Parts: sequence; structure tokens; C-alpha cells
Amino acid sequence: MIKSTTSIVVAITLVTVLTSQFALAESTYDDKLSFAGSLEETLGHFWAIEQNLDDNNAELALVHATHPIAELYASMKPDLKEANPEFDAKIQATLMDLGKKTGSDVTREDAQIAIDEAKAIIQEARILIVGEELSQDTTFKVKLMQGSLKTSIGEYEEGVKNGQIEMMAEFQDGSAFVWRSQQVFNEIKSDLPEHEVQEIEEFYSDLWDAYDKRSDPEQVAIFANGIINELGMAIGEKTEETDLLTYVENIRNLLNQVKVTYTEGDKDTALSLATKAYLDNFEFLEGPIKESNPELVDELETMMREELRGMISNDAPVSEVNQQVDDILVKMDTVAKIVPEFGTIAVMILVVGIISTMVLLSKSKNLTILPRI
Repeated sequence: MIKSTTSIVVAITLVTVLTSQFALAESTYDDKLSFAGSLEETLGHFWAIEQNLDDNNAELALVHATHPIAELYASMKPDLKEANPEFDAKIQATLMDLGKKTGSDVTREDAQIAIDEAKAIIQEARILIVGEELSQDTTFKVKLMQGSLKTSIGEYEEGVKNGQIEMMAEFQDGSAFVWRSQQVFNEIKSDLPEHEVQEIEEFYSDLWDAYDKRSDPEQVAIFANGIINELGMAIGEKTEETDLLTYVENIRNLLNQVKVTYTEGDKDTALSLATKAYLDNFEFLEGPIKESNPELVDELETMMREELRGMISNDAPVSEVNQQVDDILVKMDTVAKIVPEFGTIAVMILVVGIISTMVLLSKSKNLTILPRI
């Protein structure tokens, strides 16, 4: 009995240690992600400074020059100070002086020199706190992109009301964060699946078009979230469990609304609904359906993403749009028959995964904490 009790205590202790070590690793990763996210926003503001200086708008350039020191530096300071107090003082002084060095009394060339120096210091901060290896990690960069895009949604919503820019600084913040996310995307797209890359590029084009048109914030959010979701799929990110038939029903409802709104002459709403049917719903069905019927996935993707949206954008006759919707709905009936199969499969995979994990743990003699990738 004593030996049995001792074994249980040892096992519990090992599990506790293992759990705490995993939690520490997770915390460190998330902390570095948060720090790097602040750097991305800072670089976005630098780009906005450049754009405003090129437009001879010194006032807005100054707004973006002061944002990093006023809004972002405080969250970075503890890590910087702990790692290297001298460097912390250097980056603080650089951000503090950026407004003066890019002001109206400074030449464009001298302002660019100051901005480039600030960019170099931001890169030093990245290596110091995040590390070179993690900074180059594709998954880490994807998460930074997702964070920038999520922030851009809120900034755009603050900046644009009823098709008009009401808060220019916020509107520019949104566009700057979208721009920065796209710069990161260009660095890593060769490492991502070709299909997802193609769709992300198309959605960036749609997103910038929505910015140019001062579209409704909901429309901008649809495209930004579409990129976020595609990025998640590209790196195998797990999404929240949802009954697949819920997506099927959502698509049906949205497409029926497309017919109504397009018939009423509300082209913008119809396009938004069609986009939402694809980005917010069909995207989550692609993977499961492709396992058993890849042709159906390709057909629906073309019909929804390209053809239907193209018809609406090009003012096709109502009868053609309605027929396209009806053809998609017929194929969605086939999808509805396929997706229930995956509930049972998912459970089986989960059970096998749990059993495999338990076997591996029972055989392990040395507990090794692997770095999160």
C-alpha cells in the first residue's frame, strides 16, 4: 500500500511539473508574440508617416510619429529594460524624437533617414526580445499577420462611417496595419500552400478595394477575417468546433438573401452576403468535403467565389444571378448529405489520438519539453 501510494504521489508530481513547464513555455511564446505585435504596429505607423510626408501632410505624419511612443512603447518597456537597459533607453529616445526628426521643418530626405534608423532599431529590438529563430518562424509570422488584421478591423470601424472618413488617423491606422500584414505575407507565402496563397492574394485585393471605396466596416471585416481564416488553414490552425451542417444552413440562408437584395437593386449588400457565404462558411466545409469529393469543392469554390461574385460586381441580369444561386443551392444539398459522416470520423480520430498520447506518456522515461512551433 505504501509503495502504491508513493507511486501515485510521484506520478501526480510529474504531471504537475510537466503541466507547469508547458504553461511557462506557452506564456513565453505568447509574451514574445505580443511584443512582436507591438513592433508590427510600430512599423505600420512608420509607413503611415512616409505616406503622409509624400502627400505633404505634416500634421498627420506627426500623429503617426507620436503613436509608437504614446501607445506602444509602454507595453514593450518591461521586456526591453530587463533584457538591456541601455538599449531600452536608446529605443525610447529614438521614438521620442521621431516627431521632431520628421517634422515640417525637416527635409523629406532627412526625415527618411530618421525613419530608416528607427526601423533598424525596431529590428534590433525584435532580435533582442523575440530571437532570430522565432522571428523567422512561418507560424509565428502568420500569427503576427492575424493580429495586425484583427486590429485593422477595429481601426477602420472607428474611422469610417456611412461611406465617409470621419477619423482620418484611425482610417490610416487600419490601412497601415493591413499594409504591414501584407508585407509579412510576401515574406512567407512561398512557405504556404499554393491554394491558400492564391485566395489570400485575391482577398487582399478585395480588402484594398473596400478601403478605396470606403465600404461599410462589415464588408471590410469580412475580407480581413477571410484572410485570417485562410492563414489559419494554411498552418493547420484548429478552429472552434461547429456542427458542419450549421455552415450549410448559413450558406443557404445567405444565398437566398442574395437573391432578394440583388432583385431589389442593392448590389453592395448582395455582394457582401455572397462573400460572407463563401468566406465565413464554405471555407470551413472545404477540408471535410475534399476528403471524399474534391471535384465538388472545386466546383462550388468557382461558382461561389468567382462566378457569383463576378456576376454581382458586373451587374449581371437578375435572372442569371438567381439561376447561379439556385445551381449552388442544388450542390449544397449534396454537401448536406456528405458532412454528417465527419462527426463520427472526428470522434474516432480524437479517441485514437488520446489513446496514442497515453501510450507514449506511459513509455516515456525522460520528460522533455519541446518548444512550441
